[in-house]
Amino acid sequence: MPLLDFPYPQGLPDAEFVESVLEYVEATGDGDDVITCVAGIKFGGWPTWRLTDPDDVPRLTCGAPCRLLFTVGSYLTTKITVGRWGDFRVFACPAEEGHGLVFDQH
Repeated sequence: MPLLDFPYPQGLPDAEFVESVLEYVEATGDGDDVITCVAGIKFGGWPTWRLTDPDDVPRLTCGAPCRLLFTVGSYLTTKITVGRWGDFRVFACPAEEGHGLVFDQH
């Protein structure tokens, strides 16, 4: 089933869209992570930021902000646990394919 996730509000393009997403977050009562968290495995989309404020994940070789390839997220219903209920994320450098991947547990 296809899913749609959103970046954190500071990554959204206009104020009206920000307001709509914030209203959705408030209505769910799940906090900001409801717009990026998906139970189990997610390909692409936006990274979750459960432990820190949202930030770019830079590629060490060139400094370019990486894009999210996939996330394996801890969730009770899928019986997946990463670390202490976090996410395992894999990022790629958009500037150069040969720069490799960035692995992150958050």
